Amino acid sequence: MKLSEESLGSEAGQPASLLQGSKNAIYQLFKWVAIISIVTMFASLMSGVVVRYVLSTSLGWVSEVPNLFFPWLTMSAIAAAAARNEHIGVEVVVGSLPAGLRRAVALAVNGLAVIAFSVMAWYGLDVIAIAGNQTLPITGIAMSWAYWSVVVGFAAVALVSLINIAQLLKGESVHPPELVTREEVS
Repeated sequence: MKLSEESLGSEAGQPASLLQGSKNAIYQLFKWVAIISIVTMFASLMSGVVVRYVLSTSLGWVSEVPNLFFPWLTMSAIAAAAARNEHIGVEVVVGSLPAGLRRAVALAVNGLAVIAFSVMAWYGLDVIAIAGNQTLPITGIAMSWAYWSVVVGFAAVALVSLINIAQLLKGESVHPPELVTREEVS
């Protein structure tokens, strides 16, 4: 396929950096964990409704499924949004700063995020140790399984923030290529 002169000079045809590719992989992984979590919760709750109204009985384990999968859904969504830099932020002040100062603020914010989310992931391991003996009454599954979502999610957000720092230091945009604006490139 032959590319036009315009597309040859644009960034659209350029391969993503290893750093951006890593963030894309994190996004895809956590997106699919979230999808699997919500589909599992929906299917189990729907089967509980059908069994209750069609067979006039109940599936006891159905009420435990959201206890296991909702934390994974929540933390996966948080990690996926972080990988795409789609969390809520106030850009009014930062957007009005000169490019160098915007970069310094982004480095500081991501540095603080690495520290904060790493600490939360670390202390989440304590929660897992405490909850490791607790099991759900019907399925007997350890509650620590659900708490692992917090550790994994916060570790992923810390990793994304670390990747953002590396991208900023290399002069790359921290946003996925399809979300980069003209102002950010210049």
